[in-house]
Amino acid sequence: MFEGIYFEFPKLSFLLFVFFACDNLCPLRASALYFPHLERFQNVGVKKPAWMWISKWVMIASLVVAGMSPIKDIEQPIKFEGYSTLIVCDSLTPQKIEQLEQWCALRPYDKIAFYLPPAIKLPLSYDHEAMLSMIRQIPYTTQSTSITYTIQSFFPTNERNWIVVFSDNPKYVIHSLPHDIENSMVPQDNWREWMKQESAIHKPLLIEPSHPMSQHFYAYPLFLGLMAMIVYLYGRNQKGLL
Repeated sequence: MFEGIYFEFPKLSFLLFVFFACDNLCPLRASALYFPHLERFQNVGVKKPAWMWISKWVMIASLVVAGMSPIKDIEQPIKFEGYSTLIVCDSLTPQKIEQLEQWCALRPYDKIAFYLPPAIKLPLSYDHEAMLSMIRQIPYTTQSTSITYTIQSFFPTNERNWIVVFSDNPKYVIHSLPHDIENSMVPQDNWREWMKQESAIHKPLLIEPSHPMSQHFYAYPLFLGLMAMIVYLYGRNQKGLL
């Protein structure tokens, strides 16, 4: 339950010894009452109830613990930054869809866009399953259309961009590609092995967290201390000890 919790200011624990010393060495002074016949009260004593003593020290200990600021580090999930990948197809067939599914499975950290010229364009997205679902609804086509350098409009920046072309006739389809964007052609044979090799080469970048995240628990002992203080003050008022 308390695994991984530590104190941000552990040295404040010395306050407990200060309160303990004050409680024993500096007793609370109360207004004195004088009785003319003290012998009548020799067998009569006033004793504080145990719950008041407990509430007092629960109050002190809880407030000191709150001041020590119990804290727990939160393990942040590992994040990766992949490529901004544009998938270009000159046709759509059951085999092409199978290739697209395999490619998306190998590139989970990439933002992927899809382009089936001349008019079908899906923007960059991390939601690969939604993109594949829309692609499956597109009617199959084998019509080839030239692809020009205008496909660079898919990329908002010039960092880690990648064009992957799925084409049965790349010489006819590819008219001009942007020279400053990396591009690859998916082979017709042994495309599974090629995809695995390219994914191993184009590895995602590990993003280090900018600052550690932590969770504070000072509110719990602070609340307990305030409740104990209310109980203690209530008892002192009821017993006439103020």
